Amino acid sequence: MSGNLKAIYKEILINRDLEENIPKALRIAAEKYYTSAMVKLAMDYYTYYEMYCDEKEHWSEDLAEYIETIKGIISEGLLDSSTDGIEGLISRTDEIRKRAAAKMEAITRYVDLFELYEYALNRVEYRFKEMDRVEDDEAFARKVLRYIFESDDNSVINNRIKEIISQLPVRITKEKYYDFMRSGIGMLAGAGEDTWRTMFYMVRSSAALDINEEIRDVYPELWERKEELERLDFKAISREEYEAVASGIDEATRYLEIEGTAFISLVEIINGIYTLLLCIPYNKNDLTVDSEIRKAALDIIRGINEAFLKEGPDTFPVGILDKFTVLEGVQEDMELEMMKVEDILYHINERHGAVVKSLNEDSVLESLLRCRILNSGSLFVDLNDPGMNLRVNNEGLGRETDKLIKELDDKFRNTDRMIARAIMANTIDKVPVFFDSRTEVMDYILYSLKRCTDIPEKYASMEIIRSIMEW
Repeated sequence: MSGNLKAIYKEILINRDLEENIPKALRIAAEKYYTSAMVKLAMDYYTYYEMYCDEKEHWSEDLAEYIETIKGIISEGLLDSSTDGIEGLISRTDEIRKRAAAKMEAITRYVDLFELYEYALNRVEYRFKEMDRVEDDEAFARKVLRYIFESDDNSVINNRIKEIISQLPVRITKEKYYDFMRSGIGMLAGAGEDTWRTMFYMVRSSAALDINEEIRDVYPELWERKEELERLDFKAISREEYEAVASGIDEATRYLEIEGTAFISLVEIINGIYTLLLCIPYNKNDLTVDSEIRKAALDIIRGINEAFLKEGPDTFPVGILDKFTVLEGVQEDMELEMMKVEDILYHINERHGAVVKSLNEDSVLESLLRCRILNSGSLFVDLNDPGMNLRVNNEGLGRETDKLIKELDDKFRNTDRMIARAIMANTIDKVPVFFDSRTEVMDYILYSLKRCTDIPEKYASMEIIRSIMEW
């Protein structure tokens, strides 16, 4: 942290001269966010342009539209020296961010759906391939148990338990599955709402509970593939059907991987632009702050905007790539400083809200708190979510769990048995570990293996688990 900011923070901590020190701290925070975001945007925008040149023929048409919008916002908001119209640009950036997040949500839903069918296909694969001798259940279970508990780190052990149970044959009853889910979810009582909300989202997504008409028009060709998959009878699937479906899922998965990577990188850029626009009113015209770094980053961004117009591999203006030498190590050097800035903002927001308001600095603080969220690492986080810091009690968690289990039960009633088992396997590992001892883990592994009389399925599960243990 710069000496000036460090001294100001010390003064604020002891409540000294708050009317003078809080505005100073907020302006310095805005300067730091601006410089950090400018450098990161230059790096991210360049990476995105390289990705665009290599993969644009595989991208959806929507991505070209997003790029055009982003180029316009950069030209008007960052490359133009005027600060007029910033509020309008912020609104446009917020809107495109929401649209990109909705698109990514659709991609995620399709990815999770195809994972369920991939799970099921893996379990029938050895109906059409030669198998070696199936290993004895108890001998295999002992190997798995050794693998799980060979570490002394509880987090490693818990992750390995989840990893293994998600690949074992599912032979528990629905009622037992619901008991396991309740036990795991119940461990979150008292946690922040963002924690349990994230877990519920992961379970819902992994169970494909939110596959609905909303995403039909987002990727129509994937929706058609989904409807074909829903007509499959895994009990009677033929070799020809298996090969065709496996090929189709591989193709869809590759497409979604490319599209998803493009949208994740796109939102990183959008978040960077958003941060800069929020900070512009407080420091853009101060040419003395990080001037060499900011100029180099802005030159790179300008060069990429021009290159997008020409769309060629050698279209960068002469000397632009040399600007990266100015930015080397800047992000790493600023990491600790930005953590301190976030500490200051948290302290001011928690302890001195009334003072901030009396100084008419609340809009500045609100903008900086948004910057903090945009740079938190959660790319798609809702900037207006009021419940992120709330705590959930047992009663509230119980109600949400009941609703979730009711939806899962309804889903199972209209789903092929193999897909229902895929859902159980794909969700049971998303909740906190519900086993209390090594014995319970061993009992579950043995039960899963011994109750599975479908030899190709058991063999496939063992092969997958072996690959996990050998990794």
